[in-house]
Amino acid sequence: MVLFAEKEAVGKSVGTVNPDPWPDDIKGAGAMHLDHCLLVGEIEPSQGINRVADTCRFFTDTLGFQLTERVMVGPGNSIQAGAFLSCSSKPHDIAIIGGPRPGFHHFAFYLDSWNDVLHAADVMSKHRVKIDIGPTRHGITRGATIYFFDPSGNRNETFAGLGYFVTRDMPTVTWTEEHLGAAIFYHGRQINPDFTNVYTDAV
Repeated sequence: MVLFAEKEAVGKSVGTVNPDPWPDDIKGAGAMHLDHCLLVGEIEPSQGINRVADTCRFFTDTLGFQLTERVMVGPGNSIQAGAFLSCSSKPHDIAIIGGPRPGFHHFAFYLDSWNDVLHAADVMSKHRVKIDIGPTRHGITRGATIYFFDPSGNRNETFAGLGYFVTRDMPTVTWTEEHLGAAIFYHGRQINPDFTNVYTDAV
């Protein structure tokens, strides 16, 4: 992770004077930029380990992120197993979920709309890219999504943030364990064990 206070503005391919709405040289799925990433923090409640809660506090207290959504599990929904954090107007810029070991879950590439997500599915199928899950919608953040693996074995996502704009006075949305299926995949409302257990180990 790289934190910075300033960066060079590189502009957009359509320019900044009398721009067209989109460039003419879009290729493939037409991903515009990285939207967010999801990391995995170790959770072992029996040993008092909850890196999700620790990392969430670090991002909110030290870096000034806002906790937009969270997943609570365990007795009385007392264990924080997911944190979705924003430093912008998006539902999340980074997220942390609990797992048996730390790691990298996925990068998400931004698309404009649900139609663009469906087009991305067509492009992936045309090029014989194995789709992991989707097209579907998340309950958490309400985004439209497809997950797939790149040739290196890392999970990626095409994501259209169709949900809401974040404001600083917005209350945190909470998802509880009994509704975890809908939280992750709203349409099917089923938890796919491979989605939470298969990810790239931290090195």
